[in-house]
Amino acid sequence: MNIQEKILFLRGRGLTQSQICAFTGISQSSVSKIENGEQSDVTYRKGIALDILVSSEQTKNQSDSKLIA
Repeated sequence: MNIQEKILFLRGRGLTQSQICAFTGISQSSVSKIENGEQSDVTYRKGIALDILVSSEQTKNQSDSKLIA
Protein backbone atom coordinates (compact mmCIF):
# COMPACT_ATOMS: atom_id res chain seq x y z
CA MET A 1 0.00 0.00 0.00
CA ASN A 2 1.44 3.40 -0.91
CA ILE A 3 0.90 6.49 1.23
CA GLN A 4 -2.14 7.67 -0.74
CA GLU A 5 -3.75 4.23 -0.48
CA LYS A 6 -3.14 4.27 3.29
CA ILE A 7 -4.84 7.65 3.69
CA LEU A 8 -7.75 6.57 1.48
CA PHE A 9 -8.08 3.33 3.46
CA LEU A 10 -8.28 5.26 6.72
CA ARG A 11 -10.77 7.74 5.29
CA GLY A 12 -12.84 4.80 4.04
CA ARG A 13 -12.86 3.43 7.58
CA GLY A 14 -14.47 6.69 8.71
CA LEU A 15 -11.47 8.54 10.10
CA THR A 16 -11.44 12.29 9.49
CA GLN A 17 -8.41 14.18 8.27
CA SER A 18 -8.19 15.70 11.77
CA GLN A 19 -8.09 12.27 13.40
CA ILE A 20 -5.33 11.13 11.03
CA CYS A 21 -3.40 14.32 11.81
CA ALA A 22 -3.77 13.88 15.55
CA PHE A 23 -2.41 10.33 15.49
CA THR A 24 0.35 10.70 12.91
CA GLY A 25 1.50 14.30 13.19
CA ILE A 26 0.98 14.76 9.45
CA SER A 27 -0.51 18.22 8.89
CA GLN A 28 -4.09 18.48 7.69
CA SER A 29 -2.96 20.17 4.49
CA SER A 30 -0.55 17.30 3.80
CA VAL A 31 -3.23 14.69 4.47
CA SER A 32 -5.46 16.50 1.99
CA LYS A 33 -2.67 16.73 -0.60
CA ILE A 34 -1.81 13.04 -0.17
CA GLU A 35 -5.47 12.09 -0.47
CA ASN A 36 -5.70 14.07 -3.73
CA GLY A 37 -2.43 12.73 -5.17
CA GLU A 38 -0.62 16.06 -4.88
CA GLN A 39 1.96 14.84 -2.34
CA SER A 40 3.58 11.45 -2.07
CA ASP A 41 5.92 11.55 0.91
CA VAL A 42 6.18 12.37 4.61
CA THR A 43 8.99 12.16 7.14
CA TYR A 44 10.04 8.72 8.32
CA ARG A 45 8.58 9.16 11.81
CA LYS A 46 5.21 10.28 10.48
CA GLY A 47 5.23 7.41 7.99
CA ILE A 48 5.78 4.94 10.83
CA ALA A 49 2.87 6.49 12.76
CA LEU A 50 0.70 6.17 9.64
CA ASP A 51 1.69 2.50 9.28
CA ILE A 52 0.75 1.84 12.91
CA LEU A 53 -2.64 3.51 12.44
CA VAL A 54 -3.34 1.52 9.26
CA SER A 55 -2.30 -1.71 10.97
CA SER A 56 -4.58 -0.93 13.89
CA GLU A 57 -7.53 -0.32 11.56
CA GLN A 58 -6.80 -3.51 9.61
CA THR A 59 -6.78 -5.46 12.87
CA LYS A 60 -10.14 -3.93 13.82
CA ASN A 61 -11.47 -4.88 10.39
CA GLN A 62 -10.37 -8.51 10.89
CA SER A 63 -11.94 -8.57 14.36
CA ASP A 64 -15.19 -7.15 12.99
CA SER A 65 -15.24 -9.84 10.29
CA LYS A 66 -14.85 -12.60 12.89
CA LEU A 67 -17.76 -11.21 14.92
CA ILE A 68 -20.02 -11.24 11.87
CA ALA A 69 -19.07 -14.78 10.79
